[in-house]
Amino acid sequence: METVSIFIAWVTALIIGFLGGAIVYLIIVGRINLERLISEKDGSASLSRFQFLIFTFVVAMSLFLMVLSNGSFPEISPEILGLLGISGGSYVISKGIQKSGESAPGAPAARGGGRRGGGPQQGA
Repeated sequence: METVSIFIAWVTALIIGFLGGAIVYLIIVGRINLERLISEKDGSASLSRFQFLIFTFVVAMSLFLMVLSNGSFPEISPEILGLLGISGGSYVISKGIQKSGESAPGAPAARGGGRRGGGPQQGA
């Protein structure tokens, strides 16, 4: 039974590795565009997106190396989850600040003035 589980684990690892390699290949040949991965809608860089991306990659790579060295999946400590939560929370807070700035008085109005039809109001 142990041989079957090891075989299934290797097949799963090979499939995931193949998919990861295919994605990297598509990125290299330019079929997957990463220009807007850490940028806002207007094209400016987003520090919160960059931080979230880096924290996620650091934790994922650390866990991957721990699996390779130990041969089993390690227990994820609350500290690691806390760091990921802080990083994700900073991204969510920055988006909230951006949205509140867009809806603040004096901010540019949305198209159509918030009314359906966008035409002049009728009736008095």
